[in-house]
Amino acid sequence: MERLHLARRLEQAWPDKALLATSAVLAESGFGERALAEALKSGLVCRLRRGVYVQAAQWRFLKPWEQDKFRLHAHLLTVRGDPVYSYFSAARLHGLYVWNCGAGVHVTGKSAVSGTSNAKDVVAHHEPLAESESEPLTLRDGNRVLVTSLERTVVDCARVGAFSQAVIIGDHAVHNGARLEVMWAAIEAMPGRRGVRKARRVLRAIDGRSESPGESRTRLIIAEMPIEQPELQKELFAGDRIYRPDFVWEKQKLIVEFDGDIKYFAYGRTADVILDERKREKRLTELGWRFVRLEWKDLANPVDVKRRIMACYAAPFWSDAA
Repeated sequence: MERLHLARRLEQAWPDKALLATSAVLAESGFGERALAEALKSGLVCRLRRGVYVQAAQWRFLKPWEQDKFRLHAHLLTVRGDPVYSYFSAARLHGLYVWNCGAGVHVTGKSAVSGTSNAKDVVAHHEPLAESESEPLTLRDGNRVLVTSLERTVVDCARVGAFSQAVIIGDHAVHNGARLEVMWAAIEAMPGRRGVRKARRVLRAIDGRSESPGESRTRLIIAEMPIEQPELQKELFAGDRIYRPDFVWEKQKLIVEFDGDIKYFAYGRTADVILDERKREKRLTELGWRFVRLEWKDLANPVDVKRRIMACYAAPFWSDAA
């Protein structure tokens, strides 16, 4: 089948405003198994799992973490029964920040979940869940799924995930209203279970005042330094304006800011937000405050991050060290 003609047929059959499409939906629009096989062979579509496809041109432009979300959504479209999504899958469905945690689909139940949950990318956890530890969740597309509660999700991720990744999830969950006391109670109800010691360490490190994954990772790097720990989101006054920098050492007149995409894209037009940020820094600098600004690429080298912060922390206020 001629590729251009096939691409036009695919575009006409594809559900409006949807990134994913099932083979059943495409067949109803006249794009059957043979055409789908040709589209797959010619590189027009990618198969995320049996029966679920995405247009290759759109897929290539997604960030890796966005692709992980859509792989999970593909499972939602094809699974039979009512699995309870858990661990990092529950964190994604709750809208929590999930950083570098893999693309596996996690489900929890007393026994194996039927259907596509048996695929290689599905991690089945056979664990007891109290009635309060799972809940229905309505997604943006109107579908309802079962997920572990915010608190149980954090505990599970803390038990099996890497420390930084689990703290990022926990910070965001607490920022969104999850209760640490409930998490501690869940941990205490798991004596001898795998990862409990790791989870306790994560819970002790969680701080809901961190507002992004980058801020969480920066806080963990600073926590390893042999210095007084900073205040988070402390209100500072400059003229008639109130500012809330990420990390503040008031005695040293030092501010550390993490400049990530979330800060610049979530609250307004990028140019306006950056301009306002620079005005804020100018006002505070005039009052004697010094700044260390960090980006994602900086966090890949914690030793250098610590060096830069220490250079300012230990320097006299009139020094230009940064």
